[in-house]
Amino acid sequence: MNVDLTPTLVEMYRETFEGEVHPGWTWIVGGAPEESVLGTLRALTAEQAYATPPSGRKSIATHANHLKYALELTLRRLHGENPPTDWPGSFAPGPASSDAWEKLQADLRRAYDGVLKFFDAIRDKPIAEWQPIHAVGLSAMIGHNAYHLGAIRQLLPLE
Repeated sequence: MNVDLTPTLVEMYRETFEGEVHPGWTWIVGGAPEESVLGTLRALTAEQAYATPPSGRKSIATHANHLKYALELTLRRLHGENPPTDWPGSFAPGPASSDAWEKLQADLRRAYDGVLKFFDAIRDKPIAEWQPIHAVGLSAMIGHNAYHLGAIRQLLPLE
Protein backbone atom coordinates (compact mmCIF):
# COMPACT_ATOMS: atom_id res chain seq x y z
CA MET A 1 0.00 0.00 0.00
CA ASN A 2 1.40 3.37 -1.00
CA VAL A 3 0.67 6.04 1.61
CA ASP A 4 1.45 9.72 1.16
CA LEU A 5 2.20 10.78 4.73
CA THR A 6 0.82 14.29 5.17
CA PRO A 7 -2.44 13.90 3.23
CA THR A 8 -3.04 10.59 5.03
CA LEU A 9 -2.56 12.21 8.44
CA VAL A 10 -5.01 14.98 7.51
CA GLU A 11 -7.48 12.30 6.39
CA MET A 12 -7.03 10.45 9.70
CA TYR A 13 -7.94 13.70 11.48
CA ARG A 14 -11.03 13.95 9.24
CA GLU A 15 -11.92 10.31 9.84
CA THR A 16 -12.27 10.85 13.59
CA PHE A 17 -14.91 13.52 12.98
CA GLU A 18 -16.53 12.49 9.69
CA GLY A 19 -15.97 8.76 9.22
CA GLU A 20 -14.48 7.10 6.16
CA VAL A 21 -12.81 9.63 3.85
CA HIS A 22 -12.02 7.25 0.97
CA PRO A 23 -14.18 4.15 0.46
CA GLY A 24 -12.52 1.11 1.97
CA TRP A 25 -9.75 3.03 3.73
CA THR A 26 -10.18 3.49 7.44
CA TRP A 27 -7.63 3.70 10.19
CA ILE A 28 -9.68 4.57 13.26
CA VAL A 29 -13.43 4.14 12.80
CA GLY A 30 -15.43 1.43 11.10
CA GLY A 31 -16.14 3.82 8.26
CA ALA A 32 -19.75 4.89 8.65
CA PRO A 33 -20.30 8.58 9.40
CA GLU A 34 -22.43 7.65 12.41
CA GLU A 35 -19.34 6.01 13.98
CA SER A 36 -17.42 9.32 13.91
CA VAL A 37 -17.54 12.14 16.46
CA LEU A 38 -19.99 14.30 14.52
CA GLY A 39 -22.22 11.42 13.45
CA THR A 40 -22.33 9.92 16.94
CA LEU A 41 -23.26 13.25 18.53
CA ARG A 42 -25.83 14.10 15.87
CA ALA A 43 -27.85 10.99 16.78
CA LEU A 44 -28.22 11.99 20.43
CA THR A 45 -30.81 14.08 22.19
CA ALA A 46 -29.76 16.70 24.71
CA GLU A 47 -31.09 14.48 27.47
CA GLN A 48 -28.84 11.63 26.32
CA ALA A 49 -25.81 13.87 25.81
CA TYR A 50 -26.01 15.58 29.20
CA ALA A 51 -27.01 12.47 31.17
CA THR A 52 -24.70 11.72 34.10
CA PRO A 53 -23.12 8.35 33.44
CA PRO A 54 -22.55 5.80 36.18
CA SER A 55 -19.28 5.47 38.06
CA GLY A 56 -18.52 9.20 38.02
CA ARG A 57 -17.54 9.27 34.35
CA LYS A 58 -17.95 12.42 32.30
CA SER A 59 -21.07 12.94 30.19
CA ILE A 60 -21.05 12.87 26.41
CA ALA A 61 -21.67 16.63 26.37
CA THR A 62 -18.64 17.07 28.63
CA HIS A 63 -16.44 15.17 26.16
CA ALA A 64 -17.88 17.20 23.26
CA ASN A 65 -17.20 20.48 25.06
CA HIS A 66 -13.65 19.40 25.87
CA LEU A 67 -13.02 18.44 22.23
CA LYS A 68 -14.32 21.84 21.11
CA TYR A 69 -12.05 23.61 23.56
CA ALA A 70 -9.01 21.54 22.57
CA LEU A 71 -9.58 22.22 18.87
CA GLU A 72 -10.03 25.95 19.43
CA LEU A 73 -6.84 26.04 21.51
CA THR A 74 -4.95 23.97 18.94
CA LEU A 75 -5.91 26.32 16.14
CA ARG A 76 -4.67 29.30 18.10
CA ARG A 77 -1.39 27.51 18.79
CA LEU A 78 -1.04 26.52 15.13
CA HIS A 79 -1.25 30.24 14.33
CA GLY A 80 1.61 30.97 16.73
CA GLU A 81 -0.31 32.04 19.82
CA ASN A 82 0.30 30.60 23.26
CA PRO A 83 -2.88 31.45 25.16
CA PRO A 84 -3.48 30.52 28.76
CA THR A 85 -5.45 27.33 29.25
CA ASP A 86 -8.41 26.33 31.37
CA TRP A 87 -8.46 22.55 31.13
CA PRO A 88 -10.84 22.09 34.09
CA GLY A 89 -13.23 24.59 32.50
CA SER A 90 -13.10 22.69 29.22
CA PHE A 91 -14.97 19.88 30.96
CA ALA A 92 -17.91 22.12 31.92
CA PRO A 93 -20.46 22.14 29.10
CA GLY A 94 -22.91 24.37 30.94
CA PRO A 95 -26.60 23.79 31.62
CA ALA A 96 -28.41 21.12 29.62
CA SER A 97 -31.02 22.10 27.06
CA SER A 98 -31.86 21.23 23.48
CA ASP A 99 -30.66 24.66 22.35
CA ALA A 100 -27.39 24.31 24.28
CA TRP A 101 -26.81 20.86 22.75
CA GLU A 102 -27.41 22.16 19.22
CA LYS A 103 -25.08 25.11 19.85
CA LEU A 104 -22.37 22.87 21.31
CA GLN A 105 -22.50 20.61 18.26
CA ALA A 106 -22.37 23.63 15.92
CA ASP A 107 -19.45 25.15 17.84
CA LEU A 108 -17.61 21.81 17.82
CA ARG A 109 -18.13 21.53 14.07
CA ARG A 110 -16.86 25.08 13.59
CA ALA A 111 -13.73 24.34 15.68
CA TYR A 112 -13.13 21.09 13.77
CA ASP A 113 -13.55 22.89 10.42
CA GLY A 114 -11.10 25.62 11.47
CA VAL A 115 -8.36 23.12 12.24
CA LEU A 116 -9.14 21.16 9.06
CA LYS A 117 -8.89 24.33 6.96
CA PHE A 118 -5.48 25.04 8.48
CA PHE A 119 -4.17 21.56 7.67
CA ASP A 120 -5.79 21.42 4.24
CA ALA A 121 -3.72 24.49 3.32
CA ILE A 122 -0.44 22.64 4.03
CA ARG A 123 -1.40 19.01 3.36
CA ASP A 124 0.53 18.78 0.08
CA LYS A 125 3.83 19.97 1.57
CA PRO A 126 6.24 17.25 2.68
CA ILE A 127 6.13 16.92 6.46
CA ALA A 128 9.82 17.87 6.62
CA GLU A 129 8.75 21.35 5.48
CA TRP A 130 6.13 21.70 8.20
CA GLN A 131 6.84 23.66 11.36
CA PRO A 132 7.30 21.12 14.16
CA ILE A 133 4.28 22.48 16.07
CA HIS A 134 2.11 21.73 13.04
CA ALA A 135 3.19 18.09 12.82
CA VAL A 136 2.93 17.61 16.57
CA GLY A 137 -0.45 19.38 16.67
CA LEU A 138 -1.94 17.19 13.96
CA SER A 139 -0.60 14.00 15.51
CA ALA A 140 -1.88 15.00 18.93
CA MET A 141 -5.32 15.88 17.57
CA ILE A 142 -5.70 12.52 15.84
CA GLY A 143 -4.96 10.63 19.06
CA HIS A 144 -6.96 13.01 21.24
CA ASN A 145 -10.01 12.88 18.97
CA ALA A 146 -9.86 9.09 18.77
CA TYR A 147 -9.63 8.80 22.57
CA HIS A 148 -12.68 10.99 23.15
CA LEU A 149 -14.60 9.31 20.34
CA GLY A 150 -14.02 5.97 22.09
CA ALA A 151 -15.05 7.44 25.45
CA ILE A 152 -18.21 8.92 23.92
CA ARG A 153 -19.14 5.67 22.19
CA GLN A 154 -18.70 3.79 25.47
CA LEU A 155 -21.34 6.07 26.99
CA LEU A 156 -23.97 5.60 24.28
CA PRO A 157 -27.35 4.50 25.51
CA LEU A 158 -27.98 0.79 25.02
CA GLU A 159 -30.60 0.07 22.41
